[in-house]
Amino acid sequence: MNKITRILYVSVLFLSLDACSSLSGLKFWGDDEEENEVPAELIRITESVSLDVEWNKKFGSDNNFGRLVPSISNNTIIHISSNGYLIAVDSDSGSDIWSKETEDLVSGAVTVGFKKIFYGTLDGDLVALDFKDGTEVWRSQVSSEILSPPVTNGSIVAAQTSDGKITGFNIKTGELKWVHQNSIPKLTLRGTATPILAKGFIFTGFANGKVSMIYPDSGAIRLEIPVTINEGKSELDRVVDVDGKSVVSNDVLVSASYQGNITAIDLQKGQIAWQEKISSVHDLVSVRSRIIAIDEKDSIKAFGLSTGAILWQQDGLKLRGVSSPVALGNNVAIGDFEGYVHILDSKDGSFVGRKKVTNRPILEIVSEGSYLVVVDDSGRLIYLSVS
Repeated sequence: MNKITRILYVSVLFLSLDACSSLSGLKFWGDDEEENEVPAELIRITESVSLDVEWNKKFGSDNNFGRLVPSISNNTIIHISSNGYLIAVDSDSGSDIWSKETEDLVSGAVTVGFKKIFYGTLDGDLVALDFKDGTEVWRSQVSSEILSPPVTNGSIVAAQTSDGKITGFNIKTGELKWVHQNSIPKLTLRGTATPILAKGFIFTGFANGKVSMIYPDSGAIRLEIPVTINEGKSELDRVVDVDGKSVVSNDVLVSASYQGNITAIDLQKGQIAWQEKISSVHDLVSVRSRIIAIDEKDSIKAFGLSTGAILWQQDGLKLRGVSSPVALGNNVAIGDFEGYVHILDSKDGSFVGRKKVTNRPILEIVSEGSYLVVVDDSGRLIYLSVS
């Protein structure tokens, strides 16, 4: 199947998926009051943090088949579009260092580490490239599409697939080392959690509401605990995917699920430390011993890491189609559907900075020191300095 044919096929497939099994943007229940809710209007704020656009560039396409998150390494930003255009950009000047047409339909990207670049495709390929010039080093097949960035510890690179598996490969050769599989429900959201490395383990969540702690070298399970129990009466009620990125801080693992809970697990004891109700598909972020989570209506909540108490709630971005949050020093950065980047003080949730950087919805934000890399849904890459 050539690339144009595959793009047409995937577009038709996604329309079908959007109609039946990609549920996060659909309403199947709710009262009239919920149906009449509108996005929050932005109110004037007192800005103590300023954001300046250093440069921006448009490339690739506005098709988004998965999570296409940029990666920053050695003052170089690596990013790839869904149609396979890969670029290395000097972060200071915004000039291209090198670029490459991979001819892949990319759905999970990119991870940079140990002088390599990794990304995943809709065809189920995990691809490793040389960081210096983008030369392909190896390509290995997994069982299904890869919808989130891979993760590596320098020995193993692991990718999670939409069929409930996470697979580990030798980082040098691409040789298959192990596969861990979780059973998944008949109906799930379209997406997967992004695996993370912490405490020498891989942590990730699955569509059945469970989170796993995995030995990277063998794929053996150290710990597996449900964030949410699948107890709904209908198939829709039983959708409890863990799709966002979890957080590990102070020997505590925190994960959140759709239509479920945010759950903190004591890794020393291997048991739940606290649990609160929330429905979320966004990444979690830890700042100042607070866990920042975003619910299904884009309300932003801060939970105490040790107790689970709600320390503050910010409804100023309600229903504004926000991105996942990222830590920015003691603050939190979040993008919205009108192209604004918002900076919140993690202490009390107040807005301390704001800037409109694009006219399109913001999909991803990556932070590095006092800089932000923003990706909008047209494929535009925007580099911001924060002061």
